[in-house]
Amino acid sequence: MKIGASIKVVVRADASLAMGSGHIMRCLTLADRLKQQGHDISFICRQHDGHLADLIGQKGFAVHLLAKSGIADFIKQHAHSEWLGASESDDFAECKPILQALKPDWLIIDHYAIGEKWEQQAKRLLPNLKILAIDDLADRTHDCEILLDQNFGRKNGDYQPLVPSDCQRLLGTRYTLLRDEFASWRTMSLNRRKSVQPPNNILVNLGGVDNDNITLKILQSLNTFIHQSTQSFNVTVVMGKTAPHIESVQRFAKRASFACSVLVNVTNMAQLMANADLAIGAAGSTTWERCCLGLPMVLIVLADNQQVIAKALADKNLVKVVTDRATLDEQLPRLLSELADNYKKFSRQSAKLVDGQGAKRVAHWIEFAQKFQHCQVRQATQADSQMIWQWRNHVDVRRWMFGQDEIALADHEKWYGKQLDHANVHLLIFETDGSKGGEPMGLVNVTQVTVDKYQTLQLANTHTPNPNSSNPNSLSANEKTASWGFYLSPNSAKGQGLGFALGVLAIARIFNTTDIGKITAQVLAYNTASLALHRKLGFSETGVLKQHFGVGDKVYDVVEFELKSQDFLF
Repeated sequence: MKIGASIKVVVRADASLAMGSGHIMRCLTLADRLKQQGHDISFICRQHDGHLADLIGQKGFAVHLLAKSGIADFIKQHAHSEWLGASESDDFAECKPILQALKPDWLIIDHYAIGEKWEQQAKRLLPNLKILAIDDLADRTHDCEILLDQNFGRKNGDYQPLVPSDCQRLLGTRYTLLRDEFASWRTMSLNRRKSVQPPNNILVNLGGVDNDNITLKILQSLNTFIHQSTQSFNVTVVMGKTAPHIESVQRFAKRASFACSVLVNVTNMAQLMANADLAIGAAGSTTWERCCLGLPMVLIVLADNQQVIAKALADKNLVKVVTDRATLDEQLPRLLSELADNYKKFSRQSAKLVDGQGAKRVAHWIEFAQKFQHCQVRQATQADSQMIWQWRNHVDVRRWMFGQDEIALADHEKWYGKQLDHANVHLLIFETDGSKGGEPMGLVNVTQVTVDKYQTLQLANTHTPNPNSSNPNSLSANEKTASWGFYLSPNSAKGQGLGFALGVLAIARIFNTTDIGKITAQVLAYNTASLALHRKLGFSETGVLKQHFGVGDKVYDVVEFELKSQDFLF
């Protein structure tokens, strides 16, 4: 699915021996996805030691290199300012002629040393420019249209004071930027883990650089552990080509008491992870790759920003973490044994976090924001009551609804008050021209339902299930499901995709800010526009209520739909 015309995108990100390669690698993932969607992507990078400009070029993207800087002499503005190699102002000054020449529609910034000041200068230079800021820290302000933080446990409020109020926040692991290969290997990997016994293939990967040579320390620890074990192990080490300690690791691998291979600059990481039983690695972005493939892991924190990820996952008992590198020899055997003892549980639970569709979701949001930047949803208020009543009674709205009689104002106000006060009801107003204060253009009603109520609906004696769908009656007792309904205002513009915009914004808000995991819908069979919209939004048909709804002397079918959070590609 592509939304709108081709977009010109510039990525500002760096790699270096100090910061590693993670920022560039995840931006390349997003760039690949955007390129597949037909968009034009180029990069701006500084020529740090360990930069990856050659790799970016090999991937088919233009790279504009900023000069390598010496020791920067400037006031530290952010926690990681030194990673930029210049002040924000100086860095932007160097980028300015490049941006002027390229005139991008979007700027993707993935840099802990860049914040609001740099972003505002870019917008003053190019007034129509929109910015996607990729962050992990929530430690500085941004002036951006989209904020992406793919870390587990991140909450909407973490960025509330740091971004504009109309900024679309893409938070959590459903937006993890993984290469397509991980989604491709996911099914095989998860199926294989159901029969792994005992786990003995260990994958070691400490990122692309590993300045402190933790890899060697791990192998030394494994050497002692495996030497004392009756079980045989195969160990595969993966290192980046810029890692400074490759040779020392290779030397040790040749004399280790276990089978050990050292691979450098691999291109089949997903395959290696899928065929591994256990992983030992850094608590950086590679964590999410392992999760996608259900690979149980021991994490080692190599940087301050990795502490948050490691702690959040360990607190939920989803991974094991080396809490003190000084006691690695003592901790590692115990942690590996704990993973092995509860292997299927660790695999299953970690796989739930990441489905491999994050890059597709983020790319869709960029396209969506480019076309529908004037749209937003907000919580309905008491002040909206009479407007909604008028909409609801309009003939062009009533004819698509299950209750088609006109509603008295007193009855409406009684119903509306209860809806606003109900904790399980989310009433949302869809607006256009949100930047100008908003013009109301539609209503969305999302109501959480119990399993019993949902099953009662499904078990109606006129129900014909769709044999190609999942069983609609298979809800677990703990699964939170909601039904939804919506309509555009009678005076909304036709043929502009506003229904699609309403659906994307409302559903994203529900999935991203509540613990609802599934939305269901019932649509009158003659409402062809609504049927098409539901399918476009990713809903799957679960069945048909035959001859279920009467209008005058005619009786119509009702089509049932469902949309699970993991199937919503926004």
